[in-house]
Amino acid sequence: MEFKGIAGHERQKDILSILVKKGRLPHALLFSGPRGIGKRLIAFELLRNIFCEKRNACGMCHACRSLTAGTHPDLVTVAGESSIKIDELRSVRKEVHQPPFEAPLRGILIDNAELMTREAGNALLKTLEEPPPSNLFILVTGEEQAIPLTVRSRCMRLCFGPLNTTALRTYFETSCGIGDKKSALFSSIAAGSIATGLFWINEGNFELRRPIAEVVTGKKKSFTAATSVAEQITRGGRETQYLSFLLSFFRDIWWCSHSGDITGIINQDLADIIQTNNWDGSDRVQGCLARIYEAAKTMRYNVNRWLAIENLMIDLMVRA
Repeated sequence: MEFKGIAGHERQKDILSILVKKGRLPHALLFSGPRGIGKRLIAFELLRNIFCEKRNACGMCHACRSLTAGTHPDLVTVAGESSIKIDELRSVRKEVHQPPFEAPLRGILIDNAELMTREAGNALLKTLEEPPPSNLFILVTGEEQAIPLTVRSRCMRLCFGPLNTTALRTYFETSCGIGDKKSALFSSIAAGSIATGLFWINEGNFELRRPIAEVVTGKKKSFTAATSVAEQITRGGRETQYLSFLLSFFRDIWWCSHSGDITGIINQDLADIIQTNNWDGSDRVQGCLARIYEAAKTMRYNVNRWLAIENLMIDLMVRA
């Protein structure tokens, strides 16, 4: 079985290939791991291999084309941005009791499965307890612990880890056409995630890293500058990417101040700022890290995101 164009996760791909080859796929799979590392792509490619008329995800047959277009009658996708409600799972429960239209089985892909409400989880549980034949449930999640244990226990779990830098470099070079030097940088700051790497490849996102670093280290000690970067961070709704960047940035400051080894930092594009920011001791860095973690938790709730990030920028700037 092929998983075309999907970097890394060789062990997980081998397990799925063996299960398909031996006809031993369970009725439910749980793909768990960090966001943006290819879990959903592997789930989709698994279904393409099963649905394909040639059983090799050829990309040319009617089944492959309709899957790619999102029109295949035997693919049911449930995905929520803020929550997955019970009505969506009730609808799925009715559908799975009917035989598939064209494919050997029906694929039910539940993306961001951790967003299921308690009622939705209970509705899914009833289906998984007595699974109708010819259905394959694939739950994809970045927060496995948020899914009820009763649901998790009825799925075969495949755990996906961050991609290594070699796999990331290969992907950025071959799929994105990026040269050696830039691919090395992006594979370092991607935190094991292709999605994160692609986020930073965007020139506008990447260029904002330096102004942020200058504000939080006090090199630009200006409330206007702090307000400006906060506004830009929240403009695209990707605050978590920038918060992750700040965590790695302060980790680099701690590392450099203790070891003096600039080669061991993650954010090599900001080496000049990190190297000249020699903070003695670890209390200041730990205080900054704690404040960033606090802001990350706040982002989970319905808050004024711009105000929360602005307060964080000013707080970090004052601590510098």
